[in-house]
Amino acid sequence: MAGPGAQGHRAVPLLLLLLLGTQTVAKGPLVFVALVFRHGDRAPLASYPLDPHKEAAPTLWPRGLGQLTGEGVRQQLELGRFLRNRYQHFLSPEYWREEVYIRSTDFDRTLESALANLAGLYPEAAPGTPESSWRPIPVHTVPVTEDKLLRFPARSCPRYRELLREATEATEYQAALEGWTDFLIRLGNSTGLSLVGEPLRRAWKVLDTLICQKAHSLPLPAWASPDVLRTLTQISALDIGAHVGPPRAAEKAQLTGGILLDAILANFSRTQHLGLPLKMVMYSAHDSTLLALQGALGLYDGHTPPYAACLGFEFQRHRGDQDEEEGNVTISLFYRNDSSRPPLTLRLPGCPDPCTLGRFRQLTAPARPPAHGIPCHSLHEPAATPAATMVPLLAGAVAVLAALSMGLGLLAWRPSCPGAWGGPV
Repeated sequence: MAGPGAQGHRAVPLLLLLLLGTQTVAKGPLVFVALVFRHGDRAPLASYPLDPHKEAAPTLWPRGLGQLTGEGVRQQLELGRFLRNRYQHFLSPEYWREEVYIRSTDFDRTLESALANLAGLYPEAAPGTPESSWRPIPVHTVPVTEDKLLRFPARSCPRYRELLREATEATEYQAALEGWTDFLIRLGNSTGLSLVGEPLRRAWKVLDTLICQKAHSLPLPAWASPDVLRTLTQISALDIGAHVGPPRAAEKAQLTGGILLDAILANFSRTQHLGLPLKMVMYSAHDSTLLALQGALGLYDGHTPPYAACLGFEFQRHRGDQDEEEGNVTISLFYRNDSSRPPLTLRLPGCPDPCTLGRFRQLTAPARPPAHGIPCHSLHEPAATPAATMVPLLAGAVAVLAALSMGLGLLAWRPSCPGAWGGPV
C-alpha cells in the first residue's frame, strides 16, 4: 500500500471529524506526548522504463533514489521549530535523554529526518552551532526485518493477505478497477510497464515518480496531464482504502496501525506507573505508518499524508472526577499536514475533544491487539504453535528507558509477523 504524498509540505486537510486547532496547548497540564511524523521530501523510489529522466537520475538525485533531499531537511527543521514553539513550556530547553526518546525506521530518509527535526527542536543540535557546543542527539532504530512497531505485516502474514484479498475482490473495488482498464492500458504503453492485472502499487510508483519530478521543476512527458495525475491519485486512494478501510477495518488495524496505537497507550501508562521522567516519544516513519494509524483511529479520509506530516497524541491531567480510573487523564489529537496553517484538532469518532483516556481506550479497543494476541495464520490453515506466532514487541521507548534508568526490562508481548506492508514510502 502506498500513496503519493509528494505535494510538498501542504495537503488537503482531513475532511471528517476535525476542528481547526491552535498552536497552543491549554486544555490541561501536559504529562506526556507521542508524535508520529513522515520523513521529509525525498527523491523518487524508482523509475519506469520509458522515463525521459531515467538516464539523468544520478545527476538529478545525487544521493540516490529514495533519499532525503535538501528540501526534505528544511521541512523537518521547520517541523522541529514548530514543536519547540508548541512545547517550549513542557520540554526542557536543552535535550535530556530521560525526557525524550526518538525512534525511527531503519531507512536513511527517516533517520536523517529525525536528526533534522531534532536540530529544529533543540538549539544545541541546530545547524551552525559552534563546534564546541554542538551536541548530536541519538536516534534509535532496529533492523527492518525486526521492526514490528513502525512497519506492518503483509506478504508474510496469511491472515492479512486474506483480509486484503476480501477487500480487493469486493464488487465496488472490482467495478472501479474495471473502469480504469483502458486507462491502465494507455499508461502501460506510455511508461513501458505492464499495469493491467498487476498490483496497483506498480501504477502508484509511476505517480510517485511524476510527482517527485514535478516538485523539483522537471518537465513531465506530454502524456502526464493533470487528468492523468488525478486518475492515478484516485487509483492510489482505492489501494489505500483496501489496506486500512472496510471490510473488517478493525481486524486489519489489529495487524497494522493498532499495534503502534497500543504501544503509545502502553508507553504512557508505564511511564506514569513507574514515575519515569519521560515526557515525549517521537517516531520518524512513513506515510504508510500514518495511514495505518489513521485507519486504526477511524480517521482515514482518502488523503495521503504529505512529507513531514505529524500526528500528535497529547495526554493531559485534570483535577476533578472526570475519569478516576485513569487518573483524570484526557487525550487530544492534532494533525499537522500544512505548514502554512495551525494544526488540525482531530476528534476520535464517538468522543469529544479532549477525550477521556478511559473512553479513548474503550473506543479504540477493537482496533488494538487484544491481550491474547492476533495470530497471523489464515483462518483456512492450521494455527501455528504459540512459540511461532508470538513475537516480542518493544513498546516504543519505555522498555529501553526503564532498563537504563531503573534496571528494569519491560517487554510488551504481542503477536506480529515479519515483513513489510507493501514497502514504506
